[in-house]
Amino acid sequence: MAALFSPASHHMKLSVIIVNYNVRYFLELCVDSVLKAAQGFDVEVIVVDNHSTDGSLAMLRQRFPQVIRIENQDNAGFSKANNQGVALARGEYILFLNPDTVMPEDFFRKTIACMDASPGVGALGPRLIDGKGRFAPDSKKSFPNLRVALFKSSGINRIFPRSAYFNSYYAVHVGERQTAPVEVLSGCCMLLRRSVIDQLGFAFDEDYFMYCEDVDLSYRVRQAGFQNLYFPEATLVHYKGESTRKATLSYIRIFNQALATFVRKHYSKGQARVFLFMLHAGIGLRALLGVLRSLFRILRMPLFDTLVLLVTLFLMKNFWVGHIRGVPPVPPNFILATFPAYLFLWIASLWLNGAYDQPYRPLRVVRGMVIGSVFILAYYGLLSASLRYSRGLIMLSGVVGTVALLGLHELLYRFGIFRFIRTDDELRKIVLVGDGSAYEEAADLLQKVPAAPELTGRISVADEGDGTHQLGHIQQLEPLLYVAGIGEVIFCAGSLSYGRMLETMQQCGDQYDYKIHLSGSRGFVGSNSSQASGDLYMAGRHYALAHFSQQRNKRVFDIVTSVAILIWSPVLLLVLHEKSGLFANSIAVLFGRKTWIGYELAWANRFGLPRIRASVLPTYNLRADLVPDEQLSLELAMDYARRYTPGVDAGFLWRNLRWLGRSNNAEKMFWGE
Repeated sequence: MAALFSPASHHMKLSVIIVNYNVRYFLELCVDSVLKAAQGFDVEVIVVDNHSTDGSLAMLRQRFPQVIRIENQDNAGFSKANNQGVALARGEYILFLNPDTVMPEDFFRKTIACMDASPGVGALGPRLIDGKGRFAPDSKKSFPNLRVALFKSSGINRIFPRSAYFNSYYAVHVGERQTAPVEVLSGCCMLLRRSVIDQLGFAFDEDYFMYCEDVDLSYRVRQAGFQNLYFPEATLVHYKGESTRKATLSYIRIFNQALATFVRKHYSKGQARVFLFMLHAGIGLRALLGVLRSLFRILRMPLFDTLVLLVTLFLMKNFWVGHIRGVPPVPPNFILATFPAYLFLWIASLWLNGAYDQPYRPLRVVRGMVIGSVFILAYYGLLSASLRYSRGLIMLSGVVGTVALLGLHELLYRFGIFRFIRTDDELRKIVLVGDGSAYEEAADLLQKVPAAPELTGRISVADEGDGTHQLGHIQQLEPLLYVAGIGEVIFCAGSLSYGRMLETMQQCGDQYDYKIHLSGSRGFVGSNSSQASGDLYMAGRHYALAHFSQQRNKRVFDIVTSVAILIWSPVLLLVLHEKSGLFANSIAVLFGRKTWIGYELAWANRFGLPRIRASVLPTYNLRADLVPDEQLSLELAMDYARRYTPGVDAGFLWRNLRWLGRSNNAEKMFWGE
């Protein structure tokens, strides 16, 4: 661990401690907002970095040299990292702050004044809003007694969000705008007296690596005789999720482990035993419902399409028999032997052609149905003569089924049953709110962002705008957004205050998306869902291989080629330079332990490349007399990830066919060792 100190060592009013882990652009915005709010106060900012690999520390050194840095050599966890900051802090008050937050300029003026006037308050928490300006209910919470924990862990509280009985976890008995003592404050922003921390002996219990440490600290503050005050006069944006990846199975497991730790520490053995049994029961129920909900979300559209195509087959069969061929009804054994196979081939083809990927494109449905019909006709040719009823029936069902799918997809989208993203939705329009150089910089950077939405124009902040690309003034923003059909707003931080941004977001409402661009930054920071990871537009490289659809296509390519290579291995062995590894490589790729084409695994963390499996072959053409150095290999890997399609893999596989049997590992292959 390396700590860098500010030269001065005098007493301060406030110490702000931020724990960072790989959220550079969020941290950049957070620190800027903190420093603006700190003007007029004696404040120090301490960033504890848990071994980030995204350039966070380099950014701090360059942009915010006044910030005190603690550079950990591993991920010490939230609790330990905060305690490291407390050990250096010199402030009368300590603010524990998440990096994915943004505060208005009057934040410290309001919160410190409240603490100064309220000696019985040990900890204070603000009103939180998410990245779309919506109130975040976790601003205030209750201690997890048996009832509270059971309803929270099982998800029952979400069914009755306004009930003080079922949803007491979020302390709904205290209003959103009501200043009042609560049991638990959110750990994303907790302001404490240093004297209270000293009385407690330490800030965060390091038995908690992540989650529930704020519950434990709030509990100990109250046990010491102080209040935890919910203070909604101060508002803070919490983008929520970028640094913790919430709503994942990993999050649920770690959170509930932390909750169990809290119960064991603060409940009697008998109570803890009952509590944990009920807690695990609730977790099990929620996990089961979550799995079923996720499966339904994933399979809803393919299952619907299967039903539509099945009905189409039966209708076309009856139409074909009754009006075209005039023959007796098709025997049941024909239906049982052919219809399931036809449906499987159509749905598989739709899936492989991206019909269920976002954004939704009708052309993928047409392509999937055409290719699926071709495979069905090939399958039809392999059937016995007794089952080959009619190719015309297949072709007619394919055409009618395609039209039916396209029409019903559009209809159900209009009724809100299918909530896929359409291509025209993806290309939503945005406006930049700003003036002068701040606007020009953001507009220029936006042009360099791959797949960024269309820039419609500028909303002026100044009273006297210059008229360049100007759609209107910020006072007219909400009606302008509606009239012009704008979907997203980007605020230029150099043109208006953070407080004005927060106020504008809440006035315009959550039907719009919001992002912030900080002058000198390469990113546009925001979050379009309180449950989703923070969203970023970043200028620079855009990797096709990062998309799920291409990851899926790569895996399908690996499976198909592995099977083909195993079948043709007697012939391939005649041309290979190294024969011993062909079978082992093919099996490893087939079962997902390797991929045929790829790059060094460490580059995913070091340089932001998409994560893939260990590879058999590199992303360049192999020659025995030349091995590219690391820099060239990296550039070729980035180019591969940027323009990836299965055709790229096919090209490398064909040109490196003689090297398929290489038995040395990926690192040796890359560096010729």
